[in-house]
Amino acid sequence: MTTLIDNDIILKACCYGLANDLLLPVCESLDLAGVLGTARFVIPHRIKRIGLNGGPQDAILRAASLLGCVSTVEPTEGEQIIAADLELAAQRAGLGLDTGESHLCALALSRGIRRLLTGDKRAIVAIEILLDRDSRLSALCGRIWCLEQLVILALGSDSTGSIRLAICGQPAVDKTLAICSGCRAEATKEVMVECLESYLRDLRGRAARVLSA
Repeated sequence: MTTLIDNDIILKACCYGLANDLLLPVCESLDLAGVLGTARFVIPHRIKRIGLNGGPQDAILRAASLLGCVSTVEPTEGEQIIAADLELAAQRAGLGLDTGESHLCALALSRGIRRLLTGDKRAIVAIEILLDRDSRLSALCGRIWCLEQLVILALGSDSTGSIRLAICGQPAVDKTLAICSGCRAEATKEVMVECLESYLRDLRGRAARVLSA
């Protein structure tokens, strides 16, 4: 396994119908990607709450198909202890690091997994700050990918505008992506990339060490 993916990335990729576009350029193969075991229960429930155009069923079916392709990973007792340590440190520092993200961090650290894909910017910033408090987290430096990075990479090979159409077809899924896609103003691919890179620069300013180059 080379890549761990959080629920937020899986959810949004399936709501847009862009799982292959967003994941394959980074994961190389879905066989090499893993998600937490709770994903198959959490994601359908969250999809139903979004209010997707056309209803949630297609996205739920896509999520089930995707989750059938990737590996399901469960933290060991030792990894649960690492996750609890991280959550406690985050809580004491007033940082946002939920249970799912802490477990993915623990898995990546314990098993030497090369990449962690997460849509949780609060968690990314929390990990950056906790680097100075827990030396174990240094192994995550340069290994974390955010959603904006995945979309920018996907846009590089999108010659038909399908990514923008998918995002604008479901504007409720992610506010930042909807804004950068110019769903009311026919944004070009270049404008989308420029907008996404602006958000990415802001995040990189707060999490320069942990984000991938």
